Amino acid sequence: MAKNQTVLGAANAQMDPTPIVAATLAGVIYQAKLVNRQSKLNIPEQEIVREVINIWNAVMHELGTAG
Repeated sequence: MAKNQTVLGAANAQMDPTPIVAATLAGVIYQAKLVNRQSKLNIPEQEIVREVINIWNAVMHELGTAG
């Protein structure tokens, strides 16, 4: 069993993180929209998306790939 976990861990380490990061940031946008709607802050959606794109660029820079 431990051997299987090691093999799976190695496979995950070689996996492209881009889809995972994209899905996570899409979730951030969705949550921000919900919070914005619930709190009636009326933050423009463009500002939310701009901030998420900045986060995306920072993450991709840290991962060493161009996003």
